[in-house]
Amino acid sequence: MEFDYGFHLAVDDLRTWVVQGLSESVPWTEETERQFQIAEAATCDIAKRYQDAGFAVAVDHCRNLPILERTINENLGGRKVIKVCLMPDLATNLHRNQTRTNKLFAPEFLVETIKWTNTNYRKEVPNGWQVIDNTHLTVEETVSLIRPRECP
Repeated sequence: MEFDYGFHLAVDDLRTWVVQGLSESVPWTEETERQFQIAEAATCDIAKRYQDAGFAVAVDHCRNLPILERTINENLGGRKVIKVCLMPDLATNLHRNQTRTNKLFAPEFLVETIKWTNTNYRKEVPNGWQVIDNTHLTVEETVSLIRPRECP
């Protein structure tokens, strides 16, 4: 075991707690943006509570890196944050999407978004972000690359 206490927090899981009026990511609208910002800020609040209680916290999210950088700075400033972007090649990303079972909608729903993010998220990587091509890595191998030397 890597840590005595670990906590995985997915922003998308938090978003599904909306029971009326959830704005999905396709098509992207002003309401979608607003709801993502709410979920991201709430995720940071939850992450802080667990980190303060001694947990190693992994936040799972797919978003434009400059926007995530701003969110981290505004909500987690002064805390130890290891920023990692997992970026498999497009074919692998599409295959992983097709075989996923953790969404309430058909995987095809995200194909165009994945194509767009796979190209555009590579263009702007803020300083301090580690981009890992995990195309040929297992989950365990990926974790071993990003695991902090000390925690939390």
